[in-house]
Amino acid sequence: MSSQLLRVNALEFDLDGTIVDSTEAIEKSWADLLATYPHLNEDGDFFHKAHGVRVSDVFRKYLSDKFENEQALIDGAYDFDRLVSVTYGKLNYPIKGAGDLFKELHKLPGKPFCIVTSGSSVLAHGHFQNVLHEAGVEKPDIFIVAEDVSVGKPDPEGYKRGARLLSERLGYPIEKVVVFEDAPAGIKAGLASGATVVGIASTFDAEKLYENGANYVIQDLSKVKVKSFKDRVIELELEVIDRKN
Repeated sequence: MSSQLLRVNALEFDLDGTIVDSTEAIEKSWADLLATYPHLNEDGDFFHKAHGVRVSDVFRKYLSDKFENEQALIDGAYDFDRLVSVTYGKLNYPIKGAGDLFKELHKLPGKPFCIVTSGSSVLAHGHFQNVLHEAGVEKPDIFIVAEDVSVGKPDPEGYKRGARLLSERLGYPIEKVVVFEDAPAGIKAGLASGATVVGIASTFDAEKLYENGANYVIQDLSKVKVKSFKDRVIELELEVIDRKN
């Protein structure tokens, strides 16, 4: 472990695997689907390939022929997210440190942070209603969900939109952004948006996150401390998992 200081103008967070640990619920939901379509997991790596990607995009890539039309596919993606949020919702819990970090961020003038998730509105808002609110994690004013972008991660559209909306609301340029992500698709999206990316080793191990381009990797959000906020710059201290090579 080593300490790293970051100086940024804004923070952007993924949700599943970054703020809330929904891994078990998501895996059970995919297992229900794979029981019907076992060919999807012939290489044993379907969950990792799908993690961090919009469910609708996964369906388009692997199961488009199973839906009558686009609306049926979108409805199917919503039904999947309801499994994660409602049917298996009791398996979800906040990532360690999320409550304390978000309390500190909400104290910052202008609240210079947002969430950009691949989850649909039913999943994302369900997490806050059922899991995160009680832990003290309040929704930020800017909260981008799957329906808010035309192209999902690994495309950077969501993170670029988040930075733009933050800049418009705060009234000054957002030049340095840090993105917190747990999945390869999200890491690639954050990097493509021009941000520094901090990987969260909740779903994948640290080396996997580094291999996919993460600038730094931490175990969870308890390893992030807000040190100061001055002249539009937030200073963060990270307890970083060092890369092996």
